[in-house]
Amino acid sequence: MKLFYNGTIYTMQHEGHQVQAVLVEGNRIKKLYDHVPKVAAEYIDLAGGVMFPGFVDTHIHLVGTGMAISSVNFKDDVSVDVVKEKLAAAARDLSPDNWLVCEGYNDNQLNYRLTRDEIDALTDCKVIIKRVCRHAAIVNSRALDALEIDDAVQDMDGGHFEKVGGRLTGWVHDQAMDLFVNASLSETTDSLARHMKRAADEMHAVGLTGIHTEDLGYYNSHDNVFRAYADVFGPDKVRLRLNLLRHYTVFEALDGYPFNDWLKSDAMKFYADGALGGRTALFRQPYHDDPSTKGLAILTQSELEEQVRLARRYDSTVAVHIIGDKACEMVLDAIEKYPPAKGRDRLIHVSFLAPDLIERMTKLPVICDVQPLFATSDFPWAIDRVGEERSQYAYAWKSLLEAGIMIGGGSDSPIESFNPLRSIDAAVNRRPFNDGIQYHKAQCLSVYDAIRLFTVNAADIGGRPDNGLIKEGYLADFTILEENPFKSESIHSINNKMTVVDGEIVFAE
Repeated sequence: MKLFYNGTIYTMQHEGHQVQAVLVEGNRIKKLYDHVPKVAAEYIDLAGGVMFPGFVDTHIHLVGTGMAISSVNFKDDVSVDVVKEKLAAAARDLSPDNWLVCEGYNDNQLNYRLTRDEIDALTDCKVIIKRVCRHAAIVNSRALDALEIDDAVQDMDGGHFEKVGGRLTGWVHDQAMDLFVNASLSETTDSLARHMKRAADEMHAVGLTGIHTEDLGYYNSHDNVFRAYADVFGPDKVRLRLNLLRHYTVFEALDGYPFNDWLKSDAMKFYADGALGGRTALFRQPYHDDPSTKGLAILTQSELEEQVRLARRYDSTVAVHIIGDKACEMVLDAIEKYPPAKGRDRLIHVSFLAPDLIERMTKLPVICDVQPLFATSDFPWAIDRVGEERSQYAYAWKSLLEAGIMIGGGSDSPIESFNPLRSIDAAVNRRPFNDGIQYHKAQCLSVYDAIRLFTVNAADIGGRPDNGLIKEGYLADFTILEENPFKSESIHSINNKMTVVDGEIVFAE
């Protein structure tokens, strides 16, 4: 047995509830104490740390995060000259037949859009640079030639090839981008496992004890991905609890796979629209800064309904990527028409809403999976995209909670940082870390509600009734922080002190 003591221990059973010590037997919480008892146990001194139920990220891409950690990444670069220097250096030893895959390009932050001609001038290898949202990318001429795509190409369902004057710019969106991503991949079970382990180690370091991830529809083999999961995670392996969303393209193929409590089968995932940055998020009204478009529907209404019906045939719920208000409307139409027999459908992101959409949600079996860091990354330019009036319901987390809708907190890593303290800070303050301006204060959450997104609510959304609280009989998953977020003016800078999963310490500073 282990006794955790000498810290501030928040159970999250209700606001402010604390205990003095927690006794763990095996992987379960045996008893809570309002004092430090004398028991036959290993005493784990928290040394003044602040303990919570283990933090869980409800939306992440595990393999992509592991790949991003070791890839060429432009996310923090503030100059296009630096981007070009890093790109040229990374490509220096590559042959024309090699692919160079880069991450994190943010044209809004740089106020500059690369062109294929600029990349062509730097290297002869095949290049794909993913925009930070991962719904758009810039590719060079060598990559276009490799896929035999020229200026005559037409847009595909759910995908857009950007042209100026009839010539391809190299910018590709959504399913058009996927053509190049898939062509560039050469992952094996072993390499996928390495990406997973690399990411899991860093997730433990920031206090994550579980994640909801979506990787099974990518990397050219759902079987390789699942086998890598099974090789890496478990009670005698890497201890990180996974909920596995199943991409609609491999959903039926995964029927009968050996999911378990560490690799928990979750909803069928698909996309209703694209991303805000590339103006492919689907809105009811035209973009404020580009009235020529309302965005891109990845699926038509009938196709979307067919995906919902497919999930229902397997008695499954759906998890749908939704950014714009029109995309949300389409998904709600489909769910109203084909509600789940049991469980709740997951609406992912729901970045831009309206009062009528929230009202409809209250009458449906849905939960919302939100990403607080989107607010710190997307403001102020999100207002340029949709205008001031529509932005009032951008990232409307408080409105959702007040309507009684269950919401969980995720990062969408590698798009955003998977450090949960950064997300909690963003939910509380809605203030970009670089400019300090608070956007739409009425939608800010309390610290308690923000922490619930990653504990109580995450367990509820993930279908894990014995997780998310420090309570007798619950799983012994804990996150211990160096400082108290309830008393901090800078939550995002708080460090993780210790992470416990299944009763075992998996990280300690």
